[in-house]
Amino acid sequence: MNAKAEDVALKLTINSLYESASSLRQSWELNNRPDHMEIDGVDLHFTKLGWPLIEQNNNLDCYQLWRILTPVNIPPPHISLLYTKEAKSVTYESCVYQISTGKWLELFYENETIKFNDFVAIK
Repeated sequence: MNAKAEDVALKLTINSLYESASSLRQSWELNNRPDHMEIDGVDLHFTKLGWPLIEQNNNLDCYQLWRILTPVNIPPPHISLLYTKEAKSVTYESCVYQISTGKWLELFYENETIKFNDFVAIK
């Protein structure tokens, strides 16, 4: 029963992250597609298609992406949050977050579009 609840929480987290990213993309469109916007003191850039992108020293800032995309009123269900980067596309890296024991969430960009993927990995 607990594993099923964790699976549902993971799916809800992905939906929430995607909704936040979509909202930021809409804001980008409504503001005439600016090069960047500042949100909560963070300089937010966009892919060519308007998906939010936060970089520091030409690398994805996984911490700030998580912070900006996670709604303030919904605490993330993770026990620990790991920020690792791996090349998933020629243009951008990806961020991998541990949500619960053995359950991971990956944020990556493909064809200038933000994507989220969940997976199970046992060490």
